[in-house]
Amino acid sequence: MDFAGMTQTWISVLTGPGEEVFEREQASPNATLSTALIWTILAAVVVAVLGFVQSLIFASSAAGMLGTISQMDLPPESQALINQMMAGGLMTGLSGAGAFLGIILSPLFFLIGVGIIHLIANVLGGQGDFGRYAYLSAAIGAPVSILNAFLGFIPVVGGCVGFLLLIYSLVLNYFAIKVSYSLSSGRAIAVILIPVIVVLGGVLCIGFAVAAAFAGMGAQ
Repeated sequence: MDFAGMTQTWISVLTGPGEEVFEREQASPNATLSTALIWTILAAVVVAVLGFVQSLIFASSAAGMLGTISQMDLPPESQALINQMMAGGLMTGLSGAGAFLGIILSPLFFLIGVGIIHLIANVLGGQGDFGRYAYLSAAIGAPVSILNAFLGFIPVVGGCVGFLLLIYSLVLNYFAIKVSYSLSSGRAIAVILIPVIVVLGGVLCIGFAVAAAFAGMGAQ
């Protein structure tokens, strides 16, 4: 793998938003689905390692808190539960399993996401190559996910910066979609917004359903 070329592509895409950058990148001989999958898996591995390190730091802090709590006058059942959590390494084990699962599922979710965008773009009259768009999408998503993983080590501020980075990635995807499928600005924006609206609508529906269920239980 050409790490120097990969890094240069990621920096070029992240720091030079605009149609010219994406037109140049999609003309690259490396603009293939296989390259996109390699970048996605590589990013997933880095994110998993950083997430596991973060979980170790959290587990160490939590162990200190549990140790303080264990010195308090607690019922035997609560004391036994705390001792089990401290001895079993439950949180670390779950974090490791989650990291491994993330590496496996990351390319699958990536393909699904790119497939949805490809389908919507074609429905709206776009004409483009699935592999080339996947390449541009990975050139955005891979470095953004790694940056977000590093930001996870910074309390509060990291989350705020990560949210802004997410918005910025949507802007970059707008240019990638517009260039890849030769769409107008309005239709490229629609391709971006349709999945977002659908997801937000689904979350709201689930939230209302859960709230209604709790309200029904409270009324009984």
